Amino acid sequence: MQLATSTDNKPWVCNVHFYSDESLNFYWISTLARRHSQDIEKNSYAAITIKIHEDTPDEPYIIGLSVEGQAELITEKEAKKIADHYKNKLGKPQSLIDDIFAGRNPHKFYRLKPMKFVLFDTKNFTDNPRQEYNIK
Repeated sequence: MQLATSTDNKPWVCNVHFYSDESLNFYWISTLARRHSQDIEKNSYAAITIKIHEDTPDEPYIIGLSVEGQAELITEKEAKKIADHYKNKLGKPQSLIDDIFAGRNPHKFYRLKPMKFVLFDTKNFTDNPRQEYNIK
């Protein structure tokens, strides 16, 4: 997924590997030194986008998801609850998780809690492909 952050009216976008849970939260790992991590520390409002299907000659439709929400560095206790799911979904080795929690790897777990979803889907919503859902 692509993660968008901003501070001081300077936007930034990067790619991160992610895991999402049943509550529709998105999780990724990053180091505290990365620009997006530093942006989140100053301004937690962030956005993500996920390309689901790209228009092709054989399948001429587009599906993509954009999400607005609050991003945050999560506690180690919270991270331990989702670490195995993250590892399994992305096919990461157990040593990555072990090294993060032992402090041998500087990565930390982050979460984006969604406030708004925008689905753009020309296959299933031909008359109005932009479908918006606000979470209260």
